[in-house]
Amino acid sequence: MGVRVDREEKVVETTVSHEGIAHCPECSQPGSIHDHRERRWRHLDLYEFRAYVIARVPRVSCSEHGVHQLSVPWAEGNSSFTALFERLVISLLGEMTISATANALELSWSAVDTIMRRAVTRGLQRRTGRVLRRLGIDEKSVKKRHVYFTIVSDLEGGDVIWVGRGRKRETLDAFWRSLSPEELAGIEGVAMDMHDPYVRSTLAHLPGAENKIVFDKYHVSAYLTRAVDQTRRAIMRERGHEASGLKRTRFLWLTSGQNLDEDRQEQLEGLRMKYVRLGIAWSNKEHFSEFWRSSTCEIARTFFEHWFADVERTFNAPMIAAARTIQRHLANLLTYITTPITNAMAEGINSRIQLIKFRSRGFRNPDRFERAIMFHCGGLDMNPAT
Repeated sequence: MGVRVDREEKVVETTVSHEGIAHCPECSQPGSIHDHRERRWRHLDLYEFRAYVIARVPRVSCSEHGVHQLSVPWAEGNSSFTALFERLVISLLGEMTISATANALELSWSAVDTIMRRAVTRGLQRRTGRVLRRLGIDEKSVKKRHVYFTIVSDLEGGDVIWVGRGRKRETLDAFWRSLSPEELAGIEGVAMDMHDPYVRSTLAHLPGAENKIVFDKYHVSAYLTRAVDQTRRAIMRERGHEASGLKRTRFLWLTSGQNLDEDRQEQLEGLRMKYVRLGIAWSNKEHFSEFWRSSTCEIARTFFEHWFADVERTFNAPMIAAARTIQRHLANLLTYITTPITNAMAEGINSRIQLIKFRSRGFRNPDRFERAIMFHCGGLDMNPAT
């Protein structure tokens, strides 16, 4: 063992050598040394000096498995970095972009990207025996021109468990096929929006899916708030200058009444009295929230029938269209009553993914986008063993 210090280059190199009997890394049986290969690993910096470990690693000849290089205790596989150094890089990547990490450690961008790729692969290989009971399925676009990814998350653990390219049925089919029959049988509920390809894929692969699919209530709320906004816009088109009081009031109509302060509630009440059709549409939207608080499916179904009849009597085309969409999917809205899950956590994951995109200024490479999602949102054990 020896140490070399280069003060000009600010480098410290530690040379180590192998002693003793060499064993085959495949079967652990003693073997003869075939030859040596010199290798160099970047280690944790020593003050302002970059540190390296250098070793002539033996290759062992085994009668059963042929010639294999010995593994070293300070690094994994073909990595050119020690395990401790990779841990440092992984911890920095949790807070910084690849470029910032590379600059801080005087590494190339590709070297840091390789460490991230190896970390995600390691984490996915260690993810075994996980019980999946409640899942959320959502979509996320990576860039303009509608390039989508399907993201499946564990609603109990709050982690992304799978990322697929696209949002077609075939995309989600690949996820369901990756699960064992035991894992499929353990799933109790799946929250998703009303995207038909997701529904058809889940019905085809998940046993008892017709009673496990739960359409996300926040997407239902989005349909209703959109109908209210369409009503507001229609009135402004029809009445022109007479509807000038509706300008810059969009926020009032889309916000739940209980989330408005006293002044805004008073302003909204005045507008509802003046624009009756819009006020009724807003009331229909607000009233539907009672559906989610029903104690049984029978009570929820009865409530919906009365609510739907009230909406149809308004002759408000946007709100009636939204109500009929909800009616077509009522069966899997009622499942919320017995399995009250939503994609709220998945939406939180989407916010984290949006931050990843912003910090990285977008992703041109879809593989790197998938990898970044799993790295930051997968809850993986990615550190190499030390």
